[in-house]
Amino acid sequence: MVDIFQEVEEDLKRERTEALWRKYGKYVIGTAAVIVLGVAGREGWKTYEHSTSIENGTRLANAVELANAGEDKQDAALEALDAIIAEGNAGFVALGHFQKAAVYLRAGATPSAVTELEAVAGNSDIDQVYRDLAVVQIAMNSANESNAQELITRLEPIAVPENTWYYSAREMIALLHIAAGEIDAAKPLLTEIADDNEAPSGMRARASELLKAVGA
Repeated sequence: MVDIFQEVEEDLKRERTEALWRKYGKYVIGTAAVIVLGVAGREGWKTYEHSTSIENGTRLANAVELANAGEDKQDAALEALDAIIAEGNAGFVALGHFQKAAVYLRAGATPSAVTELEAVAGNSDIDQVYRDLAVVQIAMNSANESNAQELITRLEPIAVPENTWYYSAREMIALLHIAAGEIDAAKPLLTEIADDNEAPSGMRARASELLKAVGA
């Protein structure tokens, strides 16, 4: 009889965990394309300003314009971005992959987007800030119960205060713990985010809401 009650309790816990992941994990994933576009645009302009390759900067701007011009221009945008990746320097290569990932995310082609992000994360010639962002984006767009621990391991070196993506990485680690059914491991991370006045306000609000949802 004890075993039956234990099994029911585990089933309820699993259902609760899955419901939390569906509600909050997907929200974070939904912001992935926005983050990619915003950061790639900002960093791309900085690269454009400081690079001697004015031609590459112009080509990137044109490719981004195509990417934002509608579905019928997406193939042309991908082709233009491929050319930038093939011929550009490391900074433009990263931006090309990020923009391709954004195009694929908008089209619902998540595996293709993750492939583009992995190309950034695994390229040692690319600046670390881009590579770290790619890892965060990979986690946001490929997380599930089966790969949660692997992704946590990849995010842990990024989840340090001196890293640009510190808060995003910590929030994602907390969500991955939830995805894996490790609620107790997620609680202290969420508490730290909720109580950190330096954290983005939206992230703090999500952390507070999640803490209420898990009964903290």
